[in-house]
Amino acid sequence: MRINKKAVGIAGAMIAVAGLSGSGTAVAAGLITTNQIKDSAITTAKVKNGTLTLKDFKASERGKLVGPAGPAGPAGVTGMTGPAGASASASQAIVQGPTVTVAAYSIGYADAYCAAGKKITGGGYFASIAIPASSGPAAPSPTTGWRTVINNSDNPVAVDVYAFAVCA
Repeated sequence: MRINKKAVGIAGAMIAVAGLSGSGTAVAAGLITTNQIKDSAITTAKVKNGTLTLKDFKASERGKLVGPAGPAGPAGVTGMTGPAGASASASQAIVQGPTVTVAAYSIGYADAYCAAGKKITGGGYFASIAIPASSGPAAPSPTTGWRTVINNSDNPVAVDVYAFAVCA
């Protein structure tokens, strides 16, 4: 019997297809699913080096993969100097009120007021001796005045005091 090249080619192709389909079934039957793997069964020794990527790790574990901070980079270029701002002393004024003498064994007060059109931003007082006092916006005009109340009720000496207002 004579064998021609065409018949051999067809037969070879059929054997190759049969072989592939047979091996494909064997490969599919040999796959292992995650349900078939026991917990902690896959260890470091069984994971091929270089096969895990960042997405293979939980987000909580990814945060642990940060190394130490590197060295500081070079300083950036200095920017242009901006225009000078308004002087605080130009927009604020300190006004001293009149000196008041608070008699021995009594309570008194001293006031200071801002000029018309100015508002109080702070204040204080000066007393000739250390004496208990309270100081704050003046009751008659809390937006433009500062009042200091001196408690000289336990002192046998008169006290000189003045209030000052910081106005803007």
